[in-house]
Amino acid sequence: MTARPTTKSAATAPARHMRAMDIVRAGDKGFLEMAERTIAPPAKGEVQIRVAYSGVNRADLYQVAGSYAPPEGVTSIPGMEVAGTIEALGEGVVGWSAGEEVCALISGGGYAEYVNAPASQVLSLPRAVDLKESASLPEACATAFMALSIEAGLRPGERVLLHGGASGVGIIMAQVARAWGAEVFATAGGQEKCDVLAHHGIRAIDHRAAPFAQQVEAATHGEGVDVIIDTLGAKHLAEHFALLKRGGRLVSLAFLDGNVVESLKIAPILTRSLSWSGTTLRGKSAAQKAEIVEGVKKSIWPYLATGLIRPLIDRVFPLEAAEKAHLRMEERLHIGKILLEVHEITNSRGNESTNS
Repeated sequence: MTARPTTKSAATAPARHMRAMDIVRAGDKGFLEMAERTIAPPAKGEVQIRVAYSGVNRADLYQVAGSYAPPEGVTSIPGMEVAGTIEALGEGVVGWSAGEEVCALISGGGYAEYVNAPASQVLSLPRAVDLKESASLPEACATAFMALSIEAGLRPGERVLLHGGASGVGIIMAQVARAWGAEVFATAGGQEKCDVLAHHGIRAIDHRAAPFAQQVEAATHGEGVDVIIDTLGAKHLAEHFALLKRGGRLVSLAFLDGNVVESLKIAPILTRSLSWSGTTLRGKSAAQKAEIVEGVKKSIWPYLATGLIRPLIDRVFPLEAAEKAHLRMEERLHIGKILLEVHEITNSRGNESTNS
């Protein structure tokens, strides 16, 4: 498809304003407050999206708390993934048309009525996935591709352990690994969350019932796993090294339980040829993100179209209740993705947005 010509360019259009949940600083911390912000026209290579839904991610909570600043030049408005309809096209954008339903990976600004996204980070909705569900996909799928493919080099038949399996990112990553032919173990807290994972063909490890390392060792008859996607950090680093098979790969995405290791024997890295890498998605360059999104389109989107990978929405909050959405995530009550509804939209697939 090619861009539709417009009678008035975005650059010469009169200034418009939008609602946005922006961060108000209060000392070292902050809180979210509804504000009016100017709608910036899309820059060269960008697509402007009228946001229907925005995904909530733990990084948004950290940004509000003041412990995770957005990249330089990125708006203070949180929100790293959206789904909606294309409103306008920046100079040089081809392949998209105004009115198309899309989802997109962004560096910030999703908690607003409009956002501009690099065209290379915009995706058409997968077949059989509606607009609401699509808002849960960009960050999770991009993180899954980055961690499992680029960093871990996951191969069919290998075993994977990941943490936070019932979170929005975790439930998608576990399904991606399974779709790619891996045996997947995922930790979760409580029977309800474990039942959800089991329903998706994932071997759930209830970390409240017993230490996760003991359960994984028992389930694998002492063989361990090939890949661990870690979000816990220093506290469990020794256990992770012990669980990895020879040639195993540990990929760190976050350090929720601390990032300082006081005492650790690192000989297994040499004696068992282990590797350990760390990465974040938000800090990637535009070119790197474009490569990741292309990988998502080729290696994950087809499984969504066939239903082998299924999005799971936990709850939808109105935009003005973003702090309530953050509290639900902070208290770890969610199973699947938490979304914010920004615009009420009846999309072409016949699914009218509703709060749950």
